[in-house]
Amino acid sequence: MSTLVDAWQAALAAEHAAVAGYDVAGPRLGQADAATARADQEAHRGLRDATSAALTAAGHAPVPAKPDYPMPFAVTNTATARQLALNLESACAAAWRYLIAVAGPSDRTVRDNAQAALTAGAVRALYWRRLVDPAKPTVPFPGI
Repeated sequence: MSTLVDAWQAALAAEHAAVAGYDVAGPRLGQADAATARADQEAHRGLRDATSAALTAAGHAPVPAKPDYPMPFAVTNTATARQLALNLESACAAAWRYLIAVAGPSDRTVRDNAQAALTAGAVRALYWRRLVDPAKPTVPFPGI
């Protein structure tokens, strides 16, 4: 399999993980944060579905979702749920950024879609980062 397809599949896998992760974070968030988490999860579902369809259209079998996604730490309260949401957005940003890096000039549609996903993810991460670390709500290069 090519590096491009591997990176594309990795972006899809990150989207699967984000959808699952927001199921864990959501119930531990307050009302405003929970509404944002639901909207973010829907955005990831849309990216997951679009990425899966694009891989299929390109002749590749999309990587399936795993039956379980172990959390990187115990998610027991609002603070850890916010941190998980930030981690999910950061992981997706890294996957989309890598796809941008490996996509060549002939892969313009893939690059454009990856750039749109990275940009949207950076905006979502800003929301969570300002709650997790208000002194540093942005990063200069999302996905790094």
